[in-house]
Amino acid sequence: MWSLSYAIGMGILGSLTIADLQFRKVPAEILGAAGIAALVYQAVCRRESLWMILGGAAVGAVFLFLSWATKEKIGYGDSLAILILGVFLGLWGLVRLLSAAFALLALFSVALLIRKKMRRRLALPFYPFLAAGYLICIYGGGYL
Repeated sequence: MWSLSYAIGMGILGSLTIADLQFRKVPAEILGAAGIAALVYQAVCRRESLWMILGGAAVGAVFLFLSWATKEKIGYGDSLAILILGVFLGLWGLVRLLSAAFALLALFSVALLIRKKMRRRLALPFYPFLAAGYLICIYGGGYL
């Protein structure tokens, strides 16, 4: 169920979640270190095939393009995390994680709409949903 790599991934996502909630920014140093760690992990352990790693990275690249195209309505930090998670988890692990994270985000948004707390300019931090989706994938299926 849990492996050391998953625990480290959760620790990184947890620290980035706290930074995102407090400051609405994430430290580039942590993202850089996480990116290097994901590359080293795949080079040493090679849990996924090269095509799955490249597929996960491609999904992250699409999100980086969306960050640029929407003038950062989707933050670059969120997109970089998706890119790093794509390298770490591979394509299908990333798809499962993003499905869980977006489902949670949708449920939270509906709850805000029902309570009439949603405003046009409201920007929700995405890292808490990424971290929660990560936990759901680990506990739900035991595999990302």
